[in-house]
Amino acid sequence: MLKIGILLNLLKLVVIGVYGIIGLIGWYKYYEELAARPMGAATVNKFSPEMTVTYIPAMVRYHSIGKLQVLRSILLTDNLEDKEQVKTRITNILKHCTSVHIRDFNLLDTPIKNIGNWYQDNFDFDNFLAAVFDEVFNSKLSVEEKIRNIFDVMETYQNATTQKLLIEMNKLTGNQY
Repeated sequence: MLKIGILLNLLKLVVIGVYGIIGLIGWYKYYEELAARPMGAATVNKFSPEMTVTYIPAMVRYHSIGKLQVLRSILLTDNLEDKEQVKTRITNILKHCTSVHIRDFNLLDTPIKNIGNWYQDNFDFDNFLAAVFDEVFNSKLSVEEKIRNIFDVMETYQNATTQKLLIEMNKLTGNQY
């Protein structure tokens, strides 16, 4: 009985040892293969038309939240009686934020080359800005009402540009998006 117990323990140790050796060989091969891969700069794959028409509007909307926070700060802290100063600040902030996104978008490999420039050219910024100013200087509204209305204005202009993007993508690919 004692010999069978010793043999079973010895067999367990052999099985564990073989299992361990196989595991070590597997990890070695994995790391050897990993180390053999060339290390280079990370790249972004080419965006499909479907990904483009999803990603660009989503990122524009995402960045709008930050713009609304800055606008809320201006509405709460600036003297709205000094219309020219407020207009200058809002214009500069919106143009600066937008230029950052345009440069980021231009780095993407999409069916539309330099899609950031395309988006800027197709977004009706002047009328958008006039609509924002209408809300900012509406003395009948609270700050939160102004922000809510400005969000609606942003959505309207972004949706119009997204429709233009869909039309352009349909022209380029012949598909219906």
